[in-house]
Amino acid sequence: MRKGLTVLFATVLVAVLALPALADHELLGYYRSKGYVSNIKNYTSANYVNPTPADASSTSSYVEQRLRLKFTTGVENVKAVLFLEQDMMWGDASGQVARNQGGAIQGDSINLEAKNAYLWFKLPNTSADFTVGLQNVSDPYRGVFIGAADVAGVMSTFKFEPLSFRVGGFTPWERDTNQADDSLIFIAEGKLAPTKNLNVGLNFYFIRDGADALGATSGETSTPGPGYLGGVQVVPGVTKIVVPGVTKIYMPGVNVDFNAGVVKVSGFAFAQFGDRVYDSGAAKTKFGGYAGDVRVDANVGPAKVFLEGLYTSGDKPGTTDKIEGVVVAEDFKIFSSSSQPTSFDMQILGPNGDDINTSRNLTYTTNNNRAAGGYAMNGVRLGATFIAAGASMKLNDKTTAKVGAGYLRANQLAPAALAGTNLNVSKSMGTEINANVNYNIMKGLDFGLFGAYAWLGDGYKVAGSPSPDNLYALYARLNYAF
Repeated sequence: MRKGLTVLFATVLVAVLALPALADHELLGYYRSKGYVSNIKNYTSANYVNPTPADASSTSSYVEQRLRLKFTTGVENVKAVLFLEQDMMWGDASGQVARNQGGAIQGDSINLEAKNAYLWFKLPNTSADFTVGLQNVSDPYRGVFIGAADVAGVMSTFKFEPLSFRVGGFTPWERDTNQADDSLIFIAEGKLAPTKNLNVGLNFYFIRDGADALGATSGETSTPGPGYLGGVQVVPGVTKIVVPGVTKIYMPGVNVDFNAGVVKVSGFAFAQFGDRVYDSGAAKTKFGGYAGDVRVDANVGPAKVFLEGLYTSGDKPGTTDKIEGVVVAEDFKIFSSSSQPTSFDMQILGPNGDDINTSRNLTYTTNNNRAAGGYAMNGVRLGATFIAAGASMKLNDKTTAKVGAGYLRANQLAPAALAGTNLNVSKSMGTEINANVNYNIMKGLDFGLFGAYAWLGDGYKVAGSPSPDNLYALYARLNYAF
């Protein structure tokens, strides 16, 4: 009997020890480094403003790098994912306990970031799957509201042919666990494919902020210019005042994709309405932002070309009871790099999807928020008209070239002078041309040379100051994807 139990125990033990071997393990990621020479890029992420004096733009030269590692383990219908990131600039610092540094001599810094940590599983015998935990979330609007943001919550996708759905709820900020004072985002998206070439999406987002994440933080100072939040004027250089209350924003929208063979047309539109009710009983702040975009991608001979135009509404100067600029995830000051116009593939007018930590541009956000030191609800959203075109083609089996051009303007004037700009007088921001060549060294390993030049618009030409220098960015890029 004892021998039988021993054999049974040994059999179970072997089976248990063998279980991990039955799981699938996957490691994906990339290493990327960039060496810059530029008079706008400086290892920061922000809106560009003129230096003092305006024609004194200095040249920066430095190298930054990023390593991303995505670990996945599990079986067919359930997987756990951990996504890590390490960033640094060569020579920046050593022996630090902080992100985005550790590239100085000796290294020895604790600088590993957890981007995502979640569980994915699919319900047996159904089309439904769930992603639970800290995950990457993007909207169907090319990230104009929220794009590639790491946020904790639950997302589910499922189908009822010919319809497919995506629903989810997320907590950007849990302020106090025993009070209803957190920030929440709920999304519901439905997609219909009437034909194999046409997809139509109907979407509804709901944002509730009871954590003052969309308001100001006590002790912060304001430099953009006068604005109002709950009847309280925010004066440049004066401490902002938190006005407690609850914000509710409702956001219906539509997105369309039509593929006609060599030409693909896509676009979207959404609107926002709702209000912020203040605990003090002050008059409500209403919301009325909207945005729209159209993009055409086509094959023209050996080249792939695109043309895209984006419009986001801006806050009208002097309006004190309504926010007419688009509220985006970046306005939740706890978010970062989550509402950026990357689809235009610009280098200076706006952020690029290939950016590491260097992302200093004429507009850093899709709503062109000019707030300094954080994009608060009482910032200065000027809105943007952004137009861009580009063409890429293979020169040979290993070499690809691309050229692009873009134009950017604000849709509203700033309510007062903004330091380093003339955007309270002129809406014109800039025009860019860019080009790059990429060479594939071997599978997964690419080397590229990139260049961009931008002519600054009148929005940066301040009366009584010298004309600002036009902007340029040059960099070499080494990328290994695995």
